[in-house]
Amino acid sequence: MTVLFFMLTVLIPAHSLAFLTDTAVHPQPAAPSLPTAGSKATDPVFGSTILRVTDAGDGSGDCMTFYSNMPSLNVNNTKIAAQCRVVGPKRLKVWDFNATTMTRSNGRIQSNEPPGAQVYFTQWSRTTSNKFTICAQMNLFEVTIPTGTSTVWTNKILHNFAADFPGATYVTQHSVSNNDDVFAVMSDTGGYAVWKRSTNSILFKVINEPNLDEVEIDKSGRYLVVRRYGSTVVWDLQTGPANTQLSPTLAFSHRAMGNKIVGSSCNYRRLCVRNLATPNSVSFLLPRDSWAYYTQDDHFAMPSGSDAWMVASRYSPSGGSVLQAFDNEIVQIATDGSNRVRRIAHHRSVVVNDNYDSTPKASVSRNGNFITFTSNWGNPSGRRDLYLVRVQSPTTTTLAAPTNVRPVQ
Repeated sequence: MTVLFFMLTVLIPAHSLAFLTDTAVHPQPAAPSLPTAGSKATDPVFGSTILRVTDAGDGSGDCMTFYSNMPSLNVNNTKIAAQCRVVGPKRLKVWDFNATTMTRSNGRIQSNEPPGAQVYFTQWSRTTSNKFTICAQMNLFEVTIPTGTSTVWTNKILHNFAADFPGATYVTQHSVSNNDDVFAVMSDTGGYAVWKRSTNSILFKVINEPNLDEVEIDKSGRYLVVRRYGSTVVWDLQTGPANTQLSPTLAFSHRAMGNKIVGSSCNYRRLCVRNLATPNSVSFLLPRDSWAYYTQDDHFAMPSGSDAWMVASRYSPSGGSVLQAFDNEIVQIATDGSNRVRRIAHHRSVVVNDNYDSTPKASVSRNGNFITFTSNWGNPSGRRDLYLVRVQSPTTTTLAAPTNVRPVQ
């Protein structure tokens, strides 16, 4: 089968294929030219169309994605956002986006940004196209972007967490359920809380958690993942609440949070998906050792409407080249255990000395048709910008969340 695949790649140009779905090693050739924002190129290996979204005209410093679980595109792909360093701190910049032509226009930065706004943790609304939420000091804000070119946007405080975390100065790293109703936040004093918008009530709160790293609510709003340095706990907010401590071999850090499921690395050399109701039972994804961590790290994403595929962006923390399948790639992995992959693009970001800002942190649009990522486009000392790649084949097939989970042997 391997021989047949290589014969096909000789006879059929890569760009004519909907996806490359093999597990061969694909070295990274010279990068195609993307000189300015608005430029497009075809990935020479995977055939996908890549758009450079930002350049030096958008800020004297870098323009980047937020994080893998924070989509750059709004709910219907009509707006795209990045965090850009214009002068001083990074600012949120938003453009109108035409998904058909893959073009941006009408770039603007909010002139009345809430004091202390954490633009690097922006969450587009999952239900409304012109709204996003953002933390600023002790407040969770909803911001509404008016039509046209106005930079005066409407700021609405959804909840003030000062009484929930006495002595704290800010809340951060908020996540949100699919219906925009359940939010999770952390405080700078090591606490965390889950707040429900429709009832204006705190569903769950811990004032201080030793060694707290981060928390995230799942798409259903029922399960909260709490990541401590060295361990992971899953809280079920509808039964108690009650928590499950993950087995050391199954604990995870980076993850793709779905609707009552989560995809991640596990068992040291594997990828897996698990139901959050039984987080110590997993279904393995891809064969053993096909996703090793000897030379590469990664981020995962599943903020799209479906949980059929999770997105991974692999990178070498020392600027290394492609040595194994999926190295330095953006790839989709089916969550149904079928071992299917969709290999999307080389992200071209060279990460030297494990520089966090250069990691691609790829995220996916709600309809699954676009993936955005950060890249320095092959220059480790160059500026980092936001890039977008079109997922070539429609992703309308909906697969059920896996139910055939089994304990690790």
